[in-house]
Amino acid sequence: MWLFEIRGKNTKGGSKKIRDAWMSDDVADDIHKFSRERDLAPSDSWVDASTPSVRRWVKEAADRIATDSETSRWDSVSSHDLRRSWATYHLVERQVDVRTVMSIGGWSDYSAIEPYLAEPTEARIGEAMQT
Repeated sequence: MWLFEIRGKNTKGGSKKIRDAWMSDDVADDIHKFSRERDLAPSDSWVDASTPSVRRWVKEAADRIATDSETSRWDSVSSHDLRRSWATYHLVERQVDVRTVMSIGGWSDYSAIEPYLAEPTEARIGEAMQT
């Protein structure tokens, strides 16, 4: 695993928040190749884009998926949805502990990630208690 720095939105206001994130070896290999091809220094940004540009890219990708899949559920996908989906997948499907997801995803407060936790069902409670 590789550690890298992300500069992003500070949900408490003020200047951009800097946090550490992790990537797998295969993603790191692609990033290193990308950086070498563009002669980027370790401190250079990989993507130099505004927030509206990133939002537009997500919208364009969602529109292409909607066209290919012939379903309208992709019409309202946002970059925030992608982050929320990532958190939900890891918390619920992969059962990664909350503190790890908070650390990797950059949430500093439990109340910010709590909405992504699934309500326990009777079936889940039964499964948990069997072990």
